[in-house]
Amino acid sequence: MRIGVAGLGLIGGSLALALHGTHDLTGFDVDRATRDAARARGIRTVDALEALLPADAVVVATPLRAVLPTLAALAPRAGGAVVLDVSSVRTPVEGFVREHPDGARVVGMHPMAGRSASGFGMADARLLAGRSFLVVPTASSDSEAVRVAGCIARDAGGVVTVCSAAEHDRIVAVTSALPLALAAALAIAGADATAQLAAFAGPGFRDATRLADTPPDLAESLLAANAGNVVAALARLRAVLDELERAVAERDAPAVRATLERAASARALLG
Repeated sequence: MRIGVAGLGLIGGSLALALHGTHDLTGFDVDRATRDAARARGIRTVDALEALLPADAVVVATPLRAVLPTLAALAPRAGGAVVLDVSSVRTPVEGFVREHPDGARVVGMHPMAGRSASGFGMADARLLAGRSFLVVPTASSDSEAVRVAGCIARDAGGVVTVCSAAEHDRIVAVTSALPLALAAALAIAGADATAQLAAFAGPGFRDATRLADTPPDLAESLLAANAGNVVAALARLRAVLDELERAVAERDAPAVRATLERAASARALLG
C-alpha cells in the first residue's frame, strides 16, 4: 500500500518506522531537520505536503492545532486516497468533515500510546506494538476507508477498536486528559509542600507525576480541545477525592478501606 505520513513527531515518526518495511511509505514534516533525521533512519521524505499524493492512504500526525489545516490542504487533492488522522480529540474533525461533505474519506485512527517527550528523536517502531488503536469513522467514511484504517493500525502492531467520535472523546478525557491533569496538580501540590521535593520524592511520586513532563503546548491542546468532557471527568475525580477526604478526616476506616478496595478492583480491569 502507498502510504504518506504528514507529521513525523513521536507518533507519526513511530508509525512511519513501523510501516516503512512493509509498505511503500513516504513522510513529510514542516521541519527540515526532522525530515533529515527521518531520512537518516531510512524513511523516504518529501519537501511538500502535497507531494505525499497520490497515495492509497495519508496519515495526518501533526500537532493537534495543525490537524484541521492539514486536512483542509489534503482533502481537495486526495483523489482516491483515504485520509486518516491520529488526533486525540475527534469532535473537531467530525465537524470539519460535515462542513466539507465533498472532501476526502476521513477516518480517525488514534493510537493509545505516547511518551512525555516528543519529536522524531523519540520515535520508535515498537512504541505502537500491542497498543489500542481507536478507529473512528466520520460522516465521510465508507466501509473500505474503515478497513484501510484497521489494516494500517494492525500492520503497525496495534489492536483495533472501532468507536464513535462522541464515545472516543468522552473516554479519552478520562484515560488521557485526566491523568495528565492529575499529574500536573500532584506535582504542584508536592512542590508547594516542600522546597526539598527531589530529596523526599520516592518512585511512587515520581511515577505518578510523570505526565507533568508533557510539553505544555501538547498538554494544553489535549485539555482545551476536549474541554466539556475533561471538565466532567475532573468533576467525577473531585467527587471521589471529596469522599476519600471526608472518610480520612472522620477516621472512618471502613469507608477508607472501601474506597481503596474499589480502586484496586478498577485497576485490576487493566490487566
